[in-house]
Amino acid sequence: MLDRRFPLIALTLAALAALAGCGGDVPESGEEVQVTGKVPAPPGKSVAGYNIQFQATGGKARQATFLVAADGSFSGPMVKGKYTYYLTPGKGSATEQALESLPESYRKGSLDRQIDVNGGAIELKF
Repeated sequence: MLDRRFPLIALTLAALAALAGCGGDVPESGEEVQVTGKVPAPPGKSVAGYNIQFQATGGKARQATFLVAADGSFSGPMVKGKYTYYLTPGKGSATEQALESLPESYRKGSLDRQIDVNGGAIELKF
């Protein structure tokens, strides 16, 4: 009788062991801070209405997105850490087509252009 149940017990134990390892370690969330900043517009262009994307590159950082105001400013919560940044289409005339008219540094993040976020004012250079 034990022989017939052994495969079922072994299969059940194997499934439980696999499920126990599925989740892995859940990373701790980092400290959230308030930030403010301004996206400098290239000559003759506007950055109003675009989204400024912050892509995490290190630490406990998490991606963040803010809408750029008419004066180029943005603000909101971010997690402390390292980020690269770039613009994406947003509202109104800030379309994908309009984004293509901005210099490439505004459209793509780069590991050569990173910031450390610790709260407060962020200075962006494109």
